[in-house]
Amino acid sequence: MISEDDIKKLASLARLELDPAFAPTLTEHINSIIGYMERLNDIDTAGAEPMSHVHGATNVLREDAVQPAGSVPDSSALGTPTISAQEMLPAEALLDNVPDHSGRFIRVPLIVE
Repeated sequence: MISEDDIKKLASLARLELDPAFAPTLTEHINSIIGYMERLNDIDTAGAEPMSHVHGATNVLREDAVQPAGSVPDSSALGTPTISAQEMLPAEALLDNVPDHSGRFIRVPLIVE
């Protein structure tokens, strides 16, 4: 188990200011957590397969492909596209809505911190 001195040393290494009056309570809480985690060692996991995610979701990926300007990429995995290529605005019409642009690029202010 972890001692109060260990908690104080960890707080110092982490550059945390630890109230000396709170150290015993923190030690008790951390030892309680470690005790609970050690209970998990008693569980038989011989037949369990390792997994990277508990929810089982997977990424939906598509092959990268160059598309002609103004076309809608294949989104069959995501459902039917709601905007057809004919309904899209041309780039010039979109650029009319920005305060500053250079050619087909939107110009933004330089931010240096």
